[in-house]
Amino acid sequence: MASSLDRSTRGAKQKKKEESERKRSEKQSARTDTRTRKEVKKKNVRNSAARFESRSMLRTMAVSSGILIIAFIVFEGLLILFKSMAGEGYSNRDEYWHLINIADTCVGFLIGIIAMDALTYFNDSNRSKRDEARAIIRHNRIIKPYIEMFLARKNALMTADEKVPKYFDVVSGGTLYDLKDMYSSSKLGTDAEKPKIVVFEFYLKKLNTAFLNMAEDINFDYNPELCDAIMSFLNETIYGQASTEALIAYGIEGNRAQKMSVIRKIKEADPDTQIGSVEGELNTVLIFKRMVEQQEKAIKQYNYLIEVIDPENKVSRHGKIH
Repeated sequence: MASSLDRSTRGAKQKKKEESERKRSEKQSARTDTRTRKEVKKKNVRNSAARFESRSMLRTMAVSSGILIIAFIVFEGLLILFKSMAGEGYSNRDEYWHLINIADTCVGFLIGIIAMDALTYFNDSNRSKRDEARAIIRHNRIIKPYIEMFLARKNALMTADEKVPKYFDVVSGGTLYDLKDMYSSSKLGTDAEKPKIVVFEFYLKKLNTAFLNMAEDINFDYNPELCDAIMSFLNETIYGQASTEALIAYGIEGNRAQKMSVIRKIKEADPDTQIGSVEGELNTVLIFKRMVEQQEKAIKQYNYLIEVIDPENKVSRHGKIH
């Protein structure tokens, strides 16, 4: 009895310790995420088109200010020259006070131009930044459902039938062998038992169009890394389109021999087989697999950068969309 109680107490202490370590790990991870987000923001500022606009504005201010400073120096020089030529009665001459007024006016213009240029620039810059953030958030509200539907079909495709897919994980971790069931029926009710690779292509096109619209509508002056993530997804889709269409064609009725050949080669292939080391249908499968892996990286980066812009759009550390 006492031994059982001791084991129970030790078990409770162990669970409490594990829970404490988990919370400490989560806090540390949250602090790391915060630092990383700040670094991303700084990197965005350094690489953004807005930074070059700032430099252009500063050059314009420097040129206009320089012109006024030179004018001020010229008039001050004339005052000194006038003083040396006029003798003791120089301060009673109208020309003297006229030159002083012109010099003072130059100083006033200099201060006014610098202040107005700076105020106008920062006002325009802040408005452009807010407008871009609002446009990104608006597009993301449209894109988010497409991402979720794409991830569900992608993870179903990259998971063998004997395994349970994690539908909303960004990174599936699927292997070449898992693609052996790409022609089996999708288990998702809305797919009407169509082949998994067919419904994958359908939602891939939907997401690709949504990303394309976002890339065309927004300049990304203040968020260049988000543009890079979107363009990475679009580029990988374009490069992998031929392999996707080829694999779907293998599964069309009438190509049964080619379809069975693809499945057999996938089952017999070495997991470490690289693109170009084999020929024919298996190389097409490897190109397709690489496309999917690169798309996962692009979506993971996109989700993270969206969270930097819109903290309410939370994505878990496991890459799962809430």
